[in-house]
Amino acid sequence: MKKPGCKRTSVNIPTHINAEKLPDRVWFNKSGAGKWMLSIYDEFGKRTNKRICGPQATLSEIWQATEAQAVRTVATFATLSNDFQQTLTWRELSRSTQKDYLNCHHAITNKETTAGKLGDVPLAQWTVVVIRRYRDKRAEDSKSRANKELSYLKRVFAWAYEYGIVPVNPGTGVKKLKIEPRQHYAEDRDYHYFLTIAKQSGYWYVAPAMELAYLCRMRMCEVMDLTDANEQDNGLIIYRRKGSKTNITEWQPRLRAIWDELKQKRTEILNDRKQPSPIRADQRHLFISERTGDKLNISSLQTAMQRINALAKDQAQKDGVEFTHFTFHDLKRKGISDTNAPDRMASAGHRSPEMMKVYDVKPDVVQPTKS
Repeated sequence: MKKPGCKRTSVNIPTHINAEKLPDRVWFNKSGAGKWMLSIYDEFGKRTNKRICGPQATLSEIWQATEAQAVRTVATFATLSNDFQQTLTWRELSRSTQKDYLNCHHAITNKETTAGKLGDVPLAQWTVVVIRRYRDKRAEDSKSRANKELSYLKRVFAWAYEYGIVPVNPGTGVKKLKIEPRQHYAEDRDYHYFLTIAKQSGYWYVAPAMELAYLCRMRMCEVMDLTDANEQDNGLIIYRRKGSKTNITEWQPRLRAIWDELKQKRTEILNDRKQPSPIRADQRHLFISERTGDKLNISSLQTAMQRINALAKDQAQKDGVEFTHFTFHDLKRKGISDTNAPDRMASAGHRSPEMMKVYDVKPDVVQPTKS
C-alpha cells in the first residue's frame, strides 16, 4: 500500500540510483555515511522506518531488500503473547502465575475458529466483541478458566497498549463472569480417610502439609513457604497472602508434633545427601525435595494431591465406603469452620465479615428458643 508523500527527487540520493525506479516507501537517509530506509506501515497504520541497505547498494539490491521485508510476519495475538513473555513484567511474576498464564496462552492461541486458530488472528481484528465471545464460549466448559483466560487477555493487551503496540485495548470493559464461591465442607470421615491414604503413599509431604493447612487455616502457598523463622515461642507465625492479616497460631500437641516431625524429616534428607543446613532461619524450609535438598515446588504438592485423590476414590470403592473429593484449599475452609465462632475471623486473618462468608461454611450450633 503506497502512502502519500512528497514526490521523490534526486537531491541527496546517490548518483548511481535512478530515483524514479525506486520501490514505493523507500528513501535515502543522508545522515552519517548514508543509508537506504523503508517506511513500514503495520495493520493499525502506524509507521516505522527500517534500514535496508547501505549507501553503495545497487538498484537491484534495494529491490531485493524491499521484497524481503514484504514477507514479514503479521502481528497476531500469539506473537504478542510471546513478546509479553520476554519482558521484565513477566519475569517479575511468581512462578505459579507464570505457569497459569502459560496455560492460558496455550488455551487461547489454540482455540479453533472458522478462520483458523485464534492465536493467528491479526491484532487489528481483535475487538471487545471478539474477547467477550471467547469468554462466553469458554464459560460453557469452565467459568473459572474463562475468567482466568480473560485476565490474561486483558493483561497482555494492557501491556501492549501501554507500550504503543496497539492503539486501543480491546479488553477494556469486558467483565469477569460472576461465580459463586465454593462452599464445600470436608467432612471428618473424608479428611481422615484421605490422610490415611496419603500416609501410605510415597508422597511423605502430603499428610503434614494437610495437617498444617487444617490446623493453621493456611493456603497451599503459605504452607510451602514455611521456614524455621515461622517458629515462635508461643506458636507459628503465619504470613498470610491476598490481603489477610499475619497472625500466630498457638502451639498445641498435635501441631507441635507435626512441626517436629517435619524438622526431623528435613534433617534426614540433608544427612542422606551430605548437604549442610542453611545458616539463616528464613532459608531453612520445612518442605524440601529428597532429590535436590531445595525447597519443594508447589507444583509437586499439587500433583501429589491429584494422584492421591485418585487413589482415595479407587480405594473407597474397594473398601465399600463413602468418600467425597475435596481440594487442598478446602482444608483452610474446614479449619475456619471448625474453629469456635468468636475466634473464626481472627484465626483466619480475615479483615472483614465479607471475606469470612467464603470460608465459614459449617452451620453454627445454637440453642432453641426458651419457652
